[in-house]
Amino acid sequence: MKNCALTGANGYLGSAIADSLRSSGWTTTALVRAPEKYDGAAHRFVLGEAIDPKALSDIDVLIHCAWDFSPGGRDDYFQVNVDGTRMLFDAAQETGVEKIIFISSMSAHPGCRSNYGQAKLTIEEVTLNLGGAVIRPGLVWGGSGSGLHGAIETATRRLSVVPVLAGDLHSLYMCHVEDLANFLQDLVGQQDFAAALYVAAEKSPWSMRDLAARIAVASGRKRLFLPIHWRLIWGALRSLEAIGLKLPFRSDSVLGLTKGGVLPDVETYCDGFRPYDPSNPLSK
Repeated sequence: MKNCALTGANGYLGSAIADSLRSSGWTTTALVRAPEKYDGAAHRFVLGEAIDPKALSDIDVLIHCAWDFSPGGRDDYFQVNVDGTRMLFDAAQETGVEKIIFISSMSAHPGCRSNYGQAKLTIEEVTLNLGGAVIRPGLVWGGSGSGLHGAIETATRRLSVVPVLAGDLHSLYMCHVEDLANFLQDLVGQQDFAAALYVAAEKSPWSMRDLAARIAVASGRKRLFLPIHWRLIWGALRSLEAIGLKLPFRSDSVLGLTKGGVLPDVETYCDGFRPYDPSNPLSK
C-alpha cells in the first residue's frame, strides 16, 4: 500500500493533489486544522504546533502544501511557517517517512522582496538539505478558480473597469492545477527520487494586463483596464492592514509580484504544462 500524508489537503491545491493521488492507487491522510470536518482519513495539524507522531505512522510520502498567511510581522511569519515546517519535517524523519515534497512558489527566488517568498525560499533550503523535493508552481489556474488567478478572474468578470497592477513586475507563468497534481502523482512514484528543485509552469510569459484581457475575451464581454502602479496599491493595503483590517489580497502579495532578484531560466521549467486558455472552458 502506498501512503501519502498531505498538509493543506482541504485547500484549492491540496484537494486536487489528494484526488489525483487517490485515483492512482494511493491512500491519503489529510493533515488539517479540523480533521473532524474532513471527509476521509485525517489528523490534526496546525503550522507552529507539535504534531502527533501517530499522524505520520506508516506514511511513505509527505507533501507539505499548508501555509499560514495570518501573521503580520516578519518574525511571527517566519516563526509560524518556517519553524513550524521544521517541526513537521523533524517529525517526518523521526517516524521514517521516505520522501518529503514541499510546495513552494515562484515568488521564492534569491532577491525576492516579500515575506512569503523569503520564507518559502528558506524552507526550500531546509527541504533540499533533507533530501526532499521542492516544487515551484507558476500561477495556478483551473478547477475551483481559487488563489490569485481566481481573484483576477473574479474581478475581470464582475467589473466593467478592471484595475490592474502596473510598474516593474515579474512576468507571470501559468500552471494548470490538474497538470500540477498529475506532475506530483508521477513524482511520488519515482524510484530514483532525489533532492531537486522543479519549476512547474508553462513557459510562455504573461503580464497582469494581458492575463486579465485574455479572461475578458473568454468571458465574451468588453472591459476597460485601468493600470495602477503597484506602489499605490501596496501603500493602500499596508494602511488598511495597519488598522487591523483583514483583506483577501495582502500587501505582501503585491511585493511578491514586483521585480526583485531573478527568476530561474525558462528553459529549466518542467515540461507537460498546458498553455493558458481560460476559454476552454473558463477556469476549468
